[in-house]
Amino acid sequence: MNVTFPRLAGALATVSLAGCSAANAPQTASEAPVEQAVSPAPAGAEEDIRHFLLQEYADAGALQYALAWHDLDGDGANEAIVHVLSPYVCGTGGCNTLVLTRAGPMWRKLGDISVSRTPIMAMDTSTNGMKDITVAIGGGGGLSGNALLKFDGEAYPGNPTVPPAELTDAKGTELIAEEPEFVKLEPEAPSGG
Repeated sequence: MNVTFPRLAGALATVSLAGCSAANAPQTASEAPVEQAVSPAPAGAEEDIRHFLLQEYADAGALQYALAWHDLDGDGANEAIVHVLSPYVCGTGGCNTLVLTRAGPMWRKLGDISVSRTPIMAMDTSTNGMKDITVAIGGGGGLSGNALLKFDGEAYPGNPTVPPAELTDAKGTELIAEEPEFVKLEPEAPSGG
């Protein structure tokens, strides 16, 4: 067998570096894995959300969104958590996140959260019948971290960078990952007639 030194050295380097991957690194308490428990979409609900977004952001042009479903109020029906990405709604501090619940055939906003980032998590704690949630915040010269948002009986706070939102290190159930898969949404072309 005729193996040259550069090939052998390259193979050994590859094998030895594979042992240095983050997957093999010990986990500290702050790096504990985050539970992921996103429920499947109710029948027809994703298309309803697409229509809601087209109406809500009619002037935005093309946008992208990440969508998760989770029962935030314990009634057995999932709420929609939607992180919207578009120059129309994003700035240096982040983008908009919506929390929506069914209201008959329509959707009602329980949260219209500006300057938010991913990941977005549902906590084990609840306030006024709704699970507390966290959104990441940062950029724009402000604080960085995860902001804890508590439902006030009507809505979640609209700005996670000011009180009543507060920074937290607590982890919950990840609804939308830090680097989510976005769905593209183009405005519907007007029908010519």
